[in-house]
Amino acid sequence: MLAGMETSRGTGLDRLPIVGALACLLLAGCAGAKDSQRMQHKTPQQAAAEFLPQVERVLASLDIRRESMEVRANRCQGEGGETRDDLFYVWVGVRGLAPGDDIARQIEAAHARWQAQGWEITRFRTLDSGGVNLTATDPASGNTYTLDSGFKPAPQAYLAAFFNTPCFQSPQGAVAFGPLATG
Repeated sequence: MLAGMETSRGTGLDRLPIVGALACLLLAGCAGAKDSQRMQHKTPQQAAAEFLPQVERVLASLDIRRESMEVRANRCQGEGGETRDDLFYVWVGVRGLAPGDDIARQIEAAHARWQAQGWEITRFRTLDSGGVNLTATDPASGNTYTLDSGFKPAPQAYLAAFFNTPCFQSPQGAVAFGPLATG
């Protein structure tokens, strides 16, 4: 089929670009090889172990009583938009309650701290309920932090927080997506 696409029967040198392109696609996946070289290689357990102390520092700056916390390995897309079983990010979800009914003020204070630290603020808004939504990315790590309030039955007290790492590639191959045991 490829021979039918050729326009001349020269020395064979004119076919090198086609052969090179096919070799790239078959052997390395072209863009995929480049993407995985730039992506950090970690297991979900390594990534979670490194990420959780950073999450705990953020939570320590808030006066909340934790109701729940979950740590998961979730599927993510590579730089080329591909999804594979070895690509993942760590997600941490926390639900808590501010005993002083002041979670909006605490989120506003986190906004000021993160802005002063040079973090990229991608969302900061006040809701009609009085709640505040804040999302920021730490440029040093690429980790994303989200603090949301304004939820019933106590819009001034309830906090939903979500924390994400960038996408990693597991050196062990396929990842068991879902809850991670953290000890």
